[in-house]
Amino acid sequence: MAKDILLNDTGELTIANGDFVIGDSEDQEVQLILEMAQGELKEDPLLGADLFRLIHSNATDAELKLAVKLQLARDGKDYDKLKERIKIQVNE
Repeated sequence: MAKDILLNDTGELTIANGDFVIGDSEDQEVQLILEMAQGELKEDPLLGADLFRLIHSNATDAELKLAVKLQLARDGKDYDKLKERIKIQVNE
C-alpha cells in the first residue's frame, strides 16, 4: 500500500481541517500513470501510457495491455496484482 497526499475527483489536492489528506494512493497513482502521456512528468519523461490516445488509435487489445503493463512496471507496480485486486476484465 502506497501512502501519499490524496487528490480529489478534479485532480486538486484534498485538504481537510487546513491540512493535506494522506491515505492509500496506489489507485490514484495508477490512474495518473494510465492517463499521462510520456513527457508530462519531469522526473521520469518516459512514464505514461497515454491510454486515451491508445484507445482512440488502431492499437489492438494486446498492444494496450502491453503498454499498461510496461508503464505500471516502470513505476514498480504489479499489473497482475492490480488486475486481480480490482477485477479487471481483459479480452485475451
